[in-house]
Amino acid sequence: MRRLPLIQTFSNFARHGLIAAALLCAGALAAPVFAQTAPITGVPSMKDFAGANELPDPSLDYKIAFDMNTMADSPDQVNPGLKMIGALINTYESHGVSPSHLHLQAVFHGPTIVVVTDDATYKARTGVEHNPNVDLLNQLRKAGLKTVVCGQSAMAQHYDFKTIVHAQMNFSASVTFINLMTRGYIKINE
Repeated sequence: MRRLPLIQTFSNFARHGLIAAALLCAGALAAPVFAQTAPITGVPSMKDFAGANELPDPSLDYKIAFDMNTMADSPDQVNPGLKMIGALINTYESHGVSPSHLHLQAVFHGPTIVVVTDDATYKARTGVEHNPNVDLLNQLRKAGLKTVVCGQSAMAQHYDFKTIVHAQMNFSASVTFINLMTRGYIKINE
């Protein structure tokens, strides 16, 4: 008779433990995947909503060339095109698209070249002490974004190529887009 209360106590303990474990698991499953896996911090993914069509497809191989032609409202702000690329990367990865299925290039030309320069050049051209884009550029590049600059535009604006430290120098934006589109990339204006 003395064992019955012990068995009941153990049984109650086990049952409560299993319930607690189930609640923890349910809470973990209910948490959005984005919160745990977003490769780009400080940039939200696009918001999901019921009934949406044309969601990111993990079975596809995405080739996207971004035409970087938008500047922030103020030079002390992060470039809005970079934020959009970050949101896109987070969105695609939150929908199960493998980073190996994202082939992304950002082509800087015209006024956007300053976005990929060192701090000294950024200050000389904008008056802002530090390039506010560097942290996001580093995250995007780590996530697989290739950044390139139009060499023709850089020469026309008298850039010292050594100061363009967050991108590689390509011959021209036009030739880059023609080559990428011939290889199956689509072009998005940013």
